[in-house]
Amino acid sequence: MSRARTVGLAVAVLCVAPLVLVIALVQPVSHGSAGQLPAVREGPVLGLKEVNYYPATGGWTYMWSHFDPTGIDRDFARTRGLGANTVRIFIQPSVFGFPTVDPVMADRLAVVIGLAAKHSLRVHLTLFDLWGRFIDIGGSKEWVSSLLSRYRDDPRIAVVELRNELNPQNPQAVAWAATMLPYLSTVLPGTLRTVSAASVAPKVFALFTDELKNSPPDFWDYHYYGPPENAYSLLSSIKALAAPRPLFVGETGYSTDRRLRDQGMPEQAQAAYYRAVFAAATALRLPTPAPWALNDFSPGGIPPGLPLADKPIAYGYGLFLVNGTPKPAAAVVRKAFSGK
Repeated sequence: MSRARTVGLAVAVLCVAPLVLVIALVQPVSHGSAGQLPAVREGPVLGLKEVNYYPATGGWTYMWSHFDPTGIDRDFARTRGLGANTVRIFIQPSVFGFPTVDPVMADRLAVVIGLAAKHSLRVHLTLFDLWGRFIDIGGSKEWVSSLLSRYRDDPRIAVVELRNELNPQNPQAVAWAATMLPYLSTVLPGTLRTVSAASVAPKVFALFTDELKNSPPDFWDYHYYGPPENAYSLLSSIKALAAPRPLFVGETGYSTDRRLRDQGMPEQAQAAYYRAVFAAATALRLPTPAPWALNDFSPGGIPPGLPLADKPIAYGYGLFLVNGTPKPAAAVVRKAFSGK
């Protein structure tokens, strides 16, 4: 999730039924002509049923510095109960150590991966979170090797994501990605690689795909937080730009924090939002978008200093309340993951 996410997320959700009708009447967009590099088989990407994860009391670096394996185990059981098969976790060099990974943190990551496997969940690892030293290619490679070498050929790792929401308009970041994406394949050969983009306009996403055309990820990961009635149109454009690589909507969601809205039923609005975005993805033959996030955050659950820490909107995106009570959206996600 973007550190400064405010875009359009407080907009009221419109009625879903007309949207579904419109989607049903429109033909999915063509994939267009193939690029220079062969497309990745869509099967493994289409099979992703993923939930973004932080503990309710342990957002971002707190997940690792305030490590609570008992709570994580409980949360992963809840994730599996939704019908998910993959959980996305984030790794920050600032807490793991850079360029050499702290052995204590490496062991904590191993515990998390093991707990996920216990609940029949594979892991989507998002690297280099909250990090921007893009000129340090040598240190970046050393860090990736230090962190991931032990997971070579490990079937518990479904996806390795180079970085969350890389800015396509940052030349240093793009040059770094063009070097590091191929390097990921030498450390974890055979593991799906991606890099995600924020909820950017198609012209910005087009810049991204063009910049990485000679060293693309195995699939493109796009985050959607726009109005639900725009989901089909925008995602159809993004899918066309992603071709011939598969597209996965790696984040989508709606905050129910009651401090944000005058409307009386934010939890029902959240459920309606998911129904609309899932309907758009289904019509476009995309995988089920990954909810942001499993849990609401408790007060103090986001580390101070992050821009999100003082934004009420950031605390209410969960499918579950802090006390573990499911919101109506949890049932919507469970149904979508079941293919119904």
